[in-house]
Amino acid sequence: MKATIDLDEALYRRLKVEAARRGRTVRELVADGIRAVVDASPASDAAINGTKAPDWYGSLRPYAERAEEHHLGAMRESIAHGRKKKAR
Repeated sequence: MKATIDLDEALYRRLKVEAARRGRTVRELVADGIRAVVDASPASDAAINGTKAPDWYGSLRPYAERAEEHHLGAMRESIAHGRKKKAR
């Protein structure tokens, strides 16, 4: 699929230099960057956005991986499901 994006000229020049340095195309680097953002875990999102994940997040992360929505109800449901699965 093709998409048009507007980039700052200086950023695009940096992207072209980095692609050449790595022996890759601009298209490949852009696709890799998009995958990194889309596949990032919530903890990674916090690091990217410069925010700190809650202290409890690290200990409950294995239980909360099934949460598809980012609200407390979905997290609780995922944690409960994970605990039941682990108790078996």
